Amino acid sequence: MKDKLSKNKIKKGKIILLIIIFLIVISAGIAAYSYYQKYSDKILSNVFINGENYANLTEEEAISRLENKIKDFREKGINFAYEDRSYNAQLEEIGTSIDIKKTASEAFNYGHKESMLENLKDYLNLQINAVDVGIVLEINKEKLEIYISENISEIEDPPRNFDYRYEKDKFIPVPAKSGMIINRNKLIKNISENITDFDNKIINIELIEKDPGIKEDANELALTDAKNLLNKKITLKYNSTEWKVQKEDFSLWIGFGTANNFTSDHNMLEDKKTLWVKANEKKIKDYLLTLVPQINREPVNAQLEFKKGKVEIFFLSQEGIALQIEKSIDEINKAVFIEENYKDNFQKEIEVQMTVEKVQPEITTESIDNMGITALLAVGESNFYGSPKNRRHNIAVGASKFNGILVGPEDEFSFNKALGGVGPKEGYLPELVIKKGETVPEYGGGLCQVSTTAFRASVKAGLEITERRNHAYPVRYYNPQGTDATIYPPHPDLRFKNNTPAYILIQTRIEGNKLFFDFYGSDDERKVELKGPYLYDKKPDGSMKATWTQKVYDKDEKLLFEKKFYSVYKSPDLYPHKSPLE
Repeated sequence: MKDKLSKNKIKKGKIILLIIIFLIVISAGIAAYSYYQKYSDKILSNVFINGENYANLTEEEAISRLENKIKDFREKGINFAYEDRSYNAQLEEIGTSIDIKKTASEAFNYGHKESMLENLKDYLNLQINAVDVGIVLEINKEKLEIYISENISEIEDPPRNFDYRYEKDKFIPVPAKSGMIINRNKLIKNISENITDFDNKIINIELIEKDPGIKEDANELALTDAKNLLNKKITLKYNSTEWKVQKEDFSLWIGFGTANNFTSDHNMLEDKKTLWVKANEKKIKDYLLTLVPQINREPVNAQLEFKKGKVEIFFLSQEGIALQIEKSIDEINKAVFIEENYKDNFQKEIEVQMTVEKVQPEITTESIDNMGITALLAVGESNFYGSPKNRRHNIAVGASKFNGILVGPEDEFSFNKALGGVGPKEGYLPELVIKKGETVPEYGGGLCQVSTTAFRASVKAGLEITERRNHAYPVRYYNPQGTDATIYPPHPDLRFKNNTPAYILIQTRIEGNKLFFDFYGSDDERKVELKGPYLYDKKPDGSMKATWTQKVYDKDEKLLFEKKFYSVYKSPDLYPHKSPLE
């Protein structure tokens, strides 16, 4: 009887225990369900990013907060210091990228996985422990190395391998030496810590000692190879032209290093840090660059003129040619720096054909029919009456540079680029220009007459002006004031964008004392409305201000854009001169 009662009690106890466990599970489930309902689209409680609690934020809100925190840090950049020298770099410069979206996503995904079991484990863990998600960042070591090379390498004293230099008809040994270089690993670690902590504190750069890779030429095989190679006669060829490389130049081509491409007896030393002969490609490139002016020929665009309502060719296009430096270096490597040539009894003369490629002009004779040049878009006009002889000459020379120029659709035209050099060899004479607070003689004085006329034509054609500056003071050649454009290579410049559907052909002409710029292209039926120029704030000393407004409408009279040109002119008295003004 007692055994039966005991068994009933045990059975009853088990049932109660099961009920309690069931209730706990149900309660936990209800609690978890309520919890997940509350945080269904939010980061769970007790989830941190970089030590800061991001609980109850949506993923988008977390991204926004991170972006605000990183903004100031990003603007200040990373600061480095070594002794009394300091450096500042933007994150992009040192190849560092912070993935804000991925960081916020990792924080949100904790407890929001596809597996309910995984989510329950995350939930239980969060009741006991906080979870800190680190900033997701990446450091591109190659970009960092470029930054170090271009900005900080001055503090390094790199090790030097054992080497030879050619001097007075012989190779002289250059001893190896140890060096001091930046501790890259520690630098990367410090950068990561700064970013992780959003801390712009200064990173002190540490130098470490670095041994040379090659301390001596134990077998002198490289020296023997170099001597044998230097006895060869090298000839570079292009078509029927030859350049015999002098021994003094060839000696600079011969370098020494640890890499080799050999497959025979030289390989017996491949497992050791051994000196080998190799091409000094930098010196070869320097030599080839001296040949570029003798070989290269710039392509010539077809030049056009507009006659009797149609475009005609008055100058045919020509292909250009260009020496391919890198490919030519490859050919020299394959022909000269090979194992056979390191033998004294092998070929004495080596010929290398250089690689030259054709360069097509932008505007070919064949492509003219597709340019869509069918109508006169606008005419720019200016009057240079009273100009002295040299000024007239320079205007004529300068204007001729623009006759026949083509500007492609969506291309930006630069007056200074099209103008080219300005000096005596280009045919210019000295004439007055405004420069550094004075009106002084200089080659090309008068070219602003040309740029002003081009500016007027481009505004009238409804083109988008992207750069323009008025003169320092009012110049009578550019009346009405407010419609002028000064230039002085490289800046200031006159620039406009061809926002028409076809090419624009520029033609220039001089009739009496007037200069004209004719712009031809495709008539898209745009309408250009010009208001002004309006002069105001005029003072007795000659200073004044002006505005000129350009409004451009499409064929349906919808406003495409509006541009106001503001001009501020100082008093001419501030710029002393003795001749007619430029």
